[in-house]
Amino acid sequence: MPQNRLLLPALLGLLVLLWGAWHLYSGWGLVTLDVRDAPLSKVLASISRQGGIEIASGLDPTTPVTLKVKRVPPVEALDIVAVRTDSSWRLAYLGAPNDADIKAVLANFRAGAEATDWTSHGAGGFGMVEPQSGAALDLRAVRWNPSGSGNLSSLLEEASQKTGVLLAAPSGWKPAADAPKPGPIADAAPQLFRNAGGACREVFLLRARPSRDDDGFGGGGRGGPWIGGASGDGERGGGWRGMGSPERTAERVEAQIALLPKGEQEKARGDYKMMRDFWQSVRDLPEDQRRAKAQEFFNRPEVAERMDERRMSREAKMTPKQRVERAQRYLERKAAMKKSGQS
Repeated sequence: MPQNRLLLPALLGLLVLLWGAWHLYSGWGLVTLDVRDAPLSKVLASISRQGGIEIASGLDPTTPVTLKVKRVPPVEALDIVAVRTDSSWRLAYLGAPNDADIKAVLANFRAGAEATDWTSHGAGGFGMVEPQSGAALDLRAVRWNPSGSGNLSSLLEEASQKTGVLLAAPSGWKPAADAPKPGPIADAAPQLFRNAGGACREVFLLRARPSRDDDGFGGGGRGGPWIGGASGDGERGGGWRGMGSPERTAERVEAQIALLPKGEQEKARGDYKMMRDFWQSVRDLPEDQRRAKAQEFFNRPEVAERMDERRMSREAKMTPKQRVERAQRYLERKAAMKKSGQS
């Protein structure tokens, strides 16, 4: 009888311990934050610590950020921060002969200095692939199936075009390198740099948005290189230029679609095919005809609906003040366009 009295509290204690362990494990790598007008540096440090990722920011570290999230992936928390600071983020793999070179280029990035002695590879193009919820896509899991070999630069270009991830290395570093085994870019990119005899850092880069297109298909902005010069640099969103070869573009889109929930994949393929077919149809037209065709295309109900969906998903991540300011800018542009058309 005394043993039974001791057994019950012991079992209850074990259950509490197991529940606590499961609760901790299930939230491992997720981000919970509730801050108001906190310094950007503090917010990014918390996301980095909770999410287990490295973030390098070129923004003013004292920028105030208001953020309330509970158990979200680190890329989603970072995406909300980017929206609220009018900035852009990008997953990058930086490789160099040694860690010191990588540390130096990241210091330059944080200071806002250009790394002209580095070359970056970043396939651009429309942000065609994103969950219907508007959540940020974590490209660390995107799969790369290498087809080239022997040259580090060409392999970096291939990896970027087939995955959408940014890769960069010193311009003067051109070693021979064997292609890594097919797999997630988070494994394949570091392996490629090791095959070249160097070091690698996985880092999420955050910088001020160089330009803005509130009404583009998927939103976002475009600009110059993140680190060094780039052949086809782009960001989440932006234009159709810098897409790379049609074959590699199709492979990149399919690799990213594989990260979506099963029920969303066919719609994503349809969205991409619609955009691809349109841009191929107007690619060789004169500029004035291409603009007219584009206006007609984006006014189609199914295209306008998709654009509205993406706009709303981005607006949901804005502060109320940002939404008001964006609506005001939209009305001002419309008024200016109307006035220009009447004159």
